[in-house]
Amino acid sequence: MSGRATPDPDNVATAVGKGWCRRYQVLMELARAALTWERLWPCVWPAVGVALLFVAVALLDLLPLLPFWLHSLILILFAAAFGFLVRDAVVGFDPVDEKTTRHRLEQDSGLNHRPLTAIHDRLASGLSDTGAQSLWRVHIESMAGAVRKLRLGWPSPGLARFDPYGLRAVLLLLLVIAAAAGGSEATARLERALVPKIAVGADGPMKLDVWITPPAYTGLAPMFLERSAMVASAGQGEDAVPARVRVPVGSTLLAQAGGARAAPVLKVGGRTIQFAAISEASDTGSYRLETVVEDADQGADLLEVLVRDRQVARWAVQVVADSPPSVEFPQVPSRTGRAQLRVDYEARDDYGLAGVQVVIRHPEGRSVPGGQPSIRADLALPDPGSNRIASSSIQDFSAHPWAGLQVLIQLHAIDARGQAGQSDAIAIVLPERIFNHPVARAIADARKKLNTPTSPVVRDVVAALRDLATRPSHFYDDTVVYLALTVSASRLSHDKTEAGIGAVQELLWETALRIEDGEFAIAERDLRKIQESLMRALQGKADSAEIERLMDELQRALDKYMSALAEHLKKQGLEELPINPSRFMDATDLQRMIEEARELARTGALDAAKRMLSNLQRMLDSLRSGMQAGKPREGMAQAKKLMDGLRDLTQRQQKELEKTFQRMQQREGAMRTLPPQQGGQSPDAQQQRRPGRGGDKGEGEAKGAAEQEALRRDLGRLMLQMDEFFGSIPEQFGKAERAMRGAARALGEDQPGDAVPLQTEALNQLQQGTENMAEQIARRMGGAMGVTRGQQGQQPGEGRDPFGRDPAGALGTAIDDGDVKIPDQMEQRRAREILQELRRRAGERYRPEPERDYINRLLRRF
Repeated sequence: MSGRATPDPDNVATAVGKGWCRRYQVLMELARAALTWERLWPCVWPAVGVALLFVAVALLDLLPLLPFWLHSLILILFAAAFGFLVRDAVVGFDPVDEKTTRHRLEQDSGLNHRPLTAIHDRLASGLSDTGAQSLWRVHIESMAGAVRKLRLGWPSPGLARFDPYGLRAVLLLLLVIAAAAGGSEATARLERALVPKIAVGADGPMKLDVWITPPAYTGLAPMFLERSAMVASAGQGEDAVPARVRVPVGSTLLAQAGGARAAPVLKVGGRTIQFAAISEASDTGSYRLETVVEDADQGADLLEVLVRDRQVARWAVQVVADSPPSVEFPQVPSRTGRAQLRVDYEARDDYGLAGVQVVIRHPEGRSVPGGQPSIRADLALPDPGSNRIASSSIQDFSAHPWAGLQVLIQLHAIDARGQAGQSDAIAIVLPERIFNHPVARAIADARKKLNTPTSPVVRDVVAALRDLATRPSHFYDDTVVYLALTVSASRLSHDKTEAGIGAVQELLWETALRIEDGEFAIAERDLRKIQESLMRALQGKADSAEIERLMDELQRALDKYMSALAEHLKKQGLEELPINPSRFMDATDLQRMIEEARELARTGALDAAKRMLSNLQRMLDSLRSGMQAGKPREGMAQAKKLMDGLRDLTQRQQKELEKTFQRMQQREGAMRTLPPQQGGQSPDAQQQRRPGRGGDKGEGEAKGAAEQEALRRDLGRLMLQMDEFFGSIPEQFGKAERAMRGAARALGEDQPGDAVPLQTEALNQLQQGTENMAEQIARRMGGAMGVTRGQQGQQPGEGRDPFGRDPAGALGTAIDDGDVKIPDQMEQRRAREILQELRRRAGERYRPEPERDYINRLLRRF
């Protein structure tokens, strides 16, 4: 018999056909592969199990935590076990022969008597015997019928015989857990497990914690450098570093090391800083370091920790410089209002702006009278701490001696770190106030001449001042003005220093203001000075007593200013200036803002207090601008007369409505006293018996109809004046005129009940039309923000309560726009309670020392 895998072609062709041969070959190869797997897997399984166990331990990152000798020993044991088991697998593997393959195929197909072996056999003798050949052919056909349905079962290596406790399942579960723990660091963990490092700790691996705290003004959160990133950088070699950490300049770096054999060293760029021992005992192995990232570290790209010149950790860093802010003029500063300067500005900074200043210099380099090199004024920021600010500010430099001269104006922006950026200088003419009073104008001219204090100029100014002092009747015989003129002339004659001339210029300016505006100008100046002092105190975080004192002075200065303002408006004829209800502001609103700022400062919310005072300053600037724009001009008298006429007409209509309502009530009472209807009397007869009915009309009804008609005619005349003044008539007055006409007709027909609704409609339309008219006049006359002192009987604006108060405050939501959180009253109350509780606990001596230190640190902030 042949030993080949291919059956005898003659036997196959005769028995099962030639197509069966290809299928048989495929099944034989599959059977050989199944047998090979069943013999190979039990041999290699121990080696594979050891390899998978090592991978699981490596992914769990346990080996780098061990000492160097133990780590190395475990690696040697794993390698030895793996090599020994691989050798056993090679020696113990028995190759599969063809006979075993056919036997496996016969077993899986359930064939008896080895038919596959039979079809491979050949007739050994009797080849010439016909009977023997016939019998052999019958035998082959019988065996071929059995092999037509060959099949192969799945391989079964029988691993359970070698692992009766199922440890392979435990190993597989451990590998899944380790793979999940390794995650994206799987490669790095495998490398760390394969390459042991010499231990730098005294009793094992060194513990290292590093924190980076950016400056407070950046608004960035502190960063903790993760231990995983640290170990990754230590185990990946010199060329492998994790993602870069952005570190702003000025950040505080705090590092602590435990279990170190020697004092670690921190390297930031070119700087090397040694850790300091936390305890005096030399065997603790605990060290600490605290430093600040400086401008000199900007070139650093690595943060390294070394022990005995060996790198134990490093991080890739990028030291980010704090760039100076930038600021520019979006448009040229221009004059606005009464000698005021409108400054539009745009400022940017990478972290946040702390302030913006306008700086004014003389084009020829002259110093300010008094010795200062330039004029500097802080601009109110709408959102302190913002990265970008675009706003405008109204500045009043009319009091400065340079007013009316060409100057160079420039913007300076300052960030929280104190860095400054500046804009290009622009040449402008500083707005100058024009005085109407001739003596005030002459004093201002003399003061302006002192900007170039040569001897001839000083002599001319002294002569002019003495000449003015000889005519006291020209300045209302004011003793203060007389003394100011004589003192100024005398000082100029004896003191020609810069400081002396500057003092004289200031005195002359106050004298001109006193002649022109009276006490109002002085009150305005004092208020502005107190505001500036308070803002500087808040920015410099002055003590609470100083802030309280300045708050009290601001409150007194504001009271004085509002009183002087009322007198000034009365003198200027502006006390009846129409008020735009949407911009209505009561003096108590300003006082309330000061009180809220005081409470915020007491609770430590200094940023919110500064924001509140900035809003107060903007409100006062708007008030000044509107008041200055509201000077008497052509048409004001006509507008005042028109408003007076409307108010008078509205009051008269109110009285007519009250009279008609009383007559209607009297008639209803009289009708209730009439007896029941008499038999035989018609309703018409009874109607004639009722009061006020029948032949003659009542005198009251006839008089009421005439008065109502007179009101309608007066309204018609006012409507003609409105048309001449505005070119149009508000529709409310047309509705009021039609309602008056209907009311007059009802009164003429002796129907007071029908006249009351019409007169009510006429009154409502008159009131609405008057408010509309006030708004139109305010807009046409450049109407300013209205300000009152809370007089009784004043008409409240739209949306106010009966006492003229705005339910949300006169300033609405403009105080808090969400950028800087201003606490409400409940939050302020809660803050006060917390502050009081902290002070109480700070005085309890039985509390632990660390707790009292912590409380004292909190209290120092307030």
